[in-house]
Amino acid sequence: MIKDEYKTEQPVPRLNAELLEFIPAAALRVDAFGYVLALNALAQRLDCNLVVGQPMISRLDALSAHTLVTILSGIKGAADDVCEFEASIGQRFFRIAAGSHAYQDGSRIVQLTDISEYRSESDRIFESEQYYRSLFTENPEAVFGLSTQGQFLNANQSMWDLTGYNEEDLLQSSWEQVVAEEDRAIVTKNFQKTLEGTATNYRCSIISREGKSAIVEITHIPIFVNDRVVGVFGIARDRTEYYRVAENRRMLRAAIAQIQDVIIITETNPLDDPGPSIVFVNEPVKEMTGYEPEELMGKSPRILQGPETDPAVLRRIRAALEAKQPIKEELINYCKDGKPYWNEIEIVPIVAKDIGQGEYFASVQRDITESKRQQMKLLQTQRELRLLNKAQDTIIERERRRIARDLHDDLGQTLTAMKLDLSLALRDVSHLPKAKLNRLQAMIDYIDDVIERVRDIAANLRPAMLDDLGFEATAEWFLKQYSGRDDMTIHWHAELASNNNPQAKGDVATTLFRILQECMTNIIRHAKATTVWVHYEETDKQAQLCVKDDGVGFNKSKLKSTGLGLVSMRERVVMHDGQLTVNAVIGQGTEILVSLPLGNKA
Repeated sequence: MIKDEYKTEQPVPRLNAELLEFIPAAALRVDAFGYVLALNALAQRLDCNLVVGQPMISRLDALSAHTLVTILSGIKGAADDVCEFEASIGQRFFRIAAGSHAYQDGSRIVQLTDISEYRSESDRIFESEQYYRSLFTENPEAVFGLSTQGQFLNANQSMWDLTGYNEEDLLQSSWEQVVAEEDRAIVTKNFQKTLEGTATNYRCSIISREGKSAIVEITHIPIFVNDRVVGVFGIARDRTEYYRVAENRRMLRAAIAQIQDVIIITETNPLDDPGPSIVFVNEPVKEMTGYEPEELMGKSPRILQGPETDPAVLRRIRAALEAKQPIKEELINYCKDGKPYWNEIEIVPIVAKDIGQGEYFASVQRDITESKRQQMKLLQTQRELRLLNKAQDTIIERERRRIARDLHDDLGQTLTAMKLDLSLALRDVSHLPKAKLNRLQAMIDYIDDVIERVRDIAANLRPAMLDDLGFEATAEWFLKQYSGRDDMTIHWHAELASNNNPQAKGDVATTLFRILQECMTNIIRHAKATTVWVHYEETDKQAQLCVKDDGVGFNKSKLKSTGLGLVSMRERVVMHDGQLTVNAVIGQGTEILVSLPLGNKA
């Protein structure tokens, strides 16, 4: 707004407006207070609302109004011929030139030049410069400019980081200097081609200031000025990690091509039907299943399952997949032609490490049909050998029983008869010298000793009570023979089923007794034990024998070479579908735990 003090008290003099028409631009005459005194035709056509008798400064912004008042009041240097400044009037921009010469009444000529288009174009150029500067300096790629001689003209921060050079050092270098020596020929070739006006793309290695090598993809773009190439614009993309990963993939593909096992990679979902889709499968799948790799892509591995595929195995695999845990199983799968085969499958999860990565299951599969066939043969052979051993043990036990009976009945009775006859003879020859009588008595005592030995041998061969009373009574009798021997204390404890009727008889009783014999023999020969604990327990379904000593123990890692009869114990237990556990610690004794089912009581 114009203050009242700017208004003149004198009437506006009549001025010759025709003089302004000779000025070839929009011109007006204003008094010392900025009031318009006259306008030429060009000024009248301006969209500025300039009216004779009205203050011009009311059409200007505050700063421009102040500048104009300063000029009109003569504060501006009087030596200036023309005082110019830019101002906006309405929606337009003008260059305002006020002459320094004032007429007698204090008025001045003011010339207006519309520079709106110029200002608009200037703003666009400035904005474009800002765009270019941002594109150059803020670009995440390494961006740089080169002269026609290949010298660096400028570079952004990414280029400094890539090369390890600061701005000053880089601008004193050439592009060729940061390129690995072996790649300079291809760099020169592409640079010359760019100078001819063609953009180029190529790959090379650059060496940073610290000597670190990086593989980069380069784009060179010619810089044209008036249809002449005056420089080269460059973009360098660090592809070191990309080519490292690509090389790893190449090596992986080459390795997979040489692997004879089938490798299948699937998605992780859905685990319900139809199942996860196959996203990769290698060539050996054709030989194993008859399917071409292309036939299986997008399908579920369940296409290989069939009627004999074990549901229990599938449930275990499903549980592992849900928990994303590795699993290894064997199951029957089916070829394309329906032929079954044994498949060993090992599945591992491939977990995503970064956002956007997928998760997969990778499985390694191999046909183990032949090894399964051999394994079945071996198991059959083992079963036959165990049956043979069992039959052999039965024959041996039967022979021991016969020998024990013969020793006890025949030899024992014969020795008893000899003792009686010698006793009668001794009575009949009482008249003989005392020395001879003592000799006969010694023979009788010796026969008593032989009878006891024969009884012990017969009992050890096959105690008769083992068949009559079972293992529990026989074990108690057997351990009493060892109690007190070599200052060794034996603790015997038995727990029978609720009916208190021993169950272990026949072959089971024989096996338990032979194992107890072997344990006691080993303890006496090797253990150097002072105390032995023997615990026996029977239930309706199984018999369990535990023999523990406080002896020297032994190293379990040398179990097969100890010669302590453990191999024969294990074989006896396996023949009865039982379990044998050996716990031994050097210096802390040994524990033998035997568990046998009581299904066969014969």
